[in-house]
Amino acid sequence: MTNAALRPSYTILPVDAEFGPGDASGPWPGIPSLGIDHYLWLNNGYRPPVEVKLCYSRSFLHARFRVGERRVRVKYTKFQDPVYKDSCVEFFIDAFPESRLGYVNFETNAAGTLLAAFGPDRFNRKPLWPEDLAGFDVSASVAGPLDGEHGGDTWTLEYRIPLALFRKIYSLEVRPGHRAAANFYKCGDETEVPHYGAWSPVDTPSPDFHRPDFFGEVVFGQ
Repeated sequence: MTNAALRPSYTILPVDAEFGPGDASGPWPGIPSLGIDHYLWLNNGYRPPVEVKLCYSRSFLHARFRVGERRVRVKYTKFQDPVYKDSCVEFFIDAFPESRLGYVNFETNAAGTLLAAFGPDRFNRKPLWPEDLAGFDVSASVAGPLDGEHGGDTWTLEYRIPLALFRKIYSLEVRPGHRAAANFYKCGDETEVPHYGAWSPVDTPSPDFHRPDFFGEVVFGQ
């Protein structure tokens, strides 16, 4: 177990208006960011900078990733494909850690293809399906499939997660002031240069993002 006092913390600011991913009127310029800047397990010098922003509205938890990569791999284009093999960003959240039910993993490649599941650890997970994710929406700056330069120095990805999903899973309501556990990752198992980045460091001998004992804290601001 890590020392909880040393884990990073991020406050998710509330927003009044509902908006969709990629909406130019979104509140992102005024939202603080966190960084995925702990690159683990491989000493190959590849450390793409990743900026993550979160906010929440009455109905959705919104996430925005900005990734400093010129070359990307997007092979997988179907829901629940193994996108972690592509150029991928991931958001793992245990919305109610006191319930001890488990966490949701949202894994998305640079084109926005989603893999999502719920469970207490790596080995006991149940996939989420479209009916579970009703209202989930995504916008990506990269179109797939692709293997190489995408035409810029960075790529962005935005999505919104319906808060109703957490209500369904935990039978609890996300409210201002609530503290959840989460981690954010950047990976690419089969990219030109494999890499494993994390917001909250994972202290294991080999790559393993499915370690809620190393999650940081996210607080739903008031």
